[in-house]
Amino acid sequence: AERAERRAADLVDYQSKALAAAYVEFVDRVARREQEAMGRGAADLAEAVAVYLYKLMAYKDEYEVARLHLRPETAAAVRAAFGAEAGYRLLLHPPFLRALGLKRKLGFGPRWWPALRLLRAGRRLRGTRLDPFGATAMRRLERALVDEYRAIVEAELDGLAPAGYDRAISLARTPDLIRGYEEVKLANVERFREAVRAIRNPVAVPVELGPKPAEN
Repeated sequence: AERAERRAADLVDYQSKALAAAYVEFVDRVARREQEAMGRGAADLAEAVAVYLYKLMAYKDEYEVARLHLRPETAAAVRAAFGAEAGYRLLLHPPFLRALGLKRKLGFGPRWWPALRLLRAGRRLRGTRLDPFGATAMRRLERALVDEYRAIVEAELDGLAPAGYDRAISLARTPDLIRGYEEVKLANVERFREAVRAIRNPVAVPVELGPKPAEN
């Protein structure tokens, strides 16, 4: 519950209370079904879903980049490391400029902060028809992955029993494979889907999914 609550609070700032509520509702449903099938105290499945559903819902898009860079902690970290008078620029490679052929990162200094604040305020548009970035193939994929993952977990909940418990946990952890940005992320999405297929239809070579999520 504590793990889910921390992530839900971040999802409120990431986008909205509605997004956070959808996250909490799903994790709670998993936790209740897990305890029905495995007994009180069972939590590995719900913990995995709490970590990886959040990871998929809080994907790093243009709005999130602006939100993260405008956090007070960011400026405080710069001052702590380099002194109160230190200045800095953000080196960014906007996807829409990359699509137009720009091959290098651009530097954005303090005069761009108002634009970042405007972009951060626009995060409520994420995924709506008014989202200026939402029609790209990558953003559509990132939104679709949330539904895809929920469907994978729901399929395991329907018949959850001790015999299939470890399989359900392994499937819940498969988004650990989805890392990076753009082409790297696309390749890792395919690894994720291959892992799901391998777990559902075991083969001789196991898929490495990494350790249990860290306690953070």
